[in-house]
Amino acid sequence: MATTRIMPLHTGKGRTESRAISDIIDYVANPQKTDHGRLITGYECDSRTADAE
Repeated sequence: MATTRIMPLHTGKGRTESRAISDIIDYVANPQKTDHGRLITGYECDSRTADAE
């Protein structure tokens, strides 16, 4: 089972927290890495809108 955590990656890169989260989710949801999205799930959130939630 894979787990993720949010680290303060926006600091020093000129990004807001919400932009950093969105960029990170876009990176890990890469269709080439996730069998075109088939391997993406969410727990108590919709994986398509997780950055907004």
